[in-house]
Amino acid sequence: MTRLNVYYDTRCGLCTSIVRWLAGQRQLLPVLCLPKSEGVDDLVVTADTGEMWRGDSAWLMVIWALDEFRDLSYKLGKPSLLPFARQAFATLSDNRGLLSQWLGLKTDEDIAARLRNVPVQECAL
Repeated sequence: MTRLNVYYDTRCGLCTSIVRWLAGQRQLLPVLCLPKSEGVDDLVVTADTGEMWRGDSAWLMVIWALDEFRDLSYKLGKPSLLPFARQAFATLSDNRGLLSQWLGLKTDEDIAARLRNVPVQECAL
């Protein structure tokens, strides 16, 4: 395995924030973030080997690819902790729209659309 593809929802402020965060992380394995197709309602990760992960397992694979968080992926993947990781990821995934609103996370397109409607006063020189 030499690369992971992460398919995410471009309409979700939380997802786009995570993508930006991933870009700044030291990656042990390159992570390529791609917009997901319609009808896919959960995080999907594929490897160049043909392997595919969804949901909790997908989140664990993303964390596993990151230098600073690989140890955490092993901990969360243990049978004793996986049920808690699954609950955490399910909460995040099921409520991402609400969390995006609460945290004020918007995509760049949303911010640009809102700013287009803001009147600008000319400077009086």
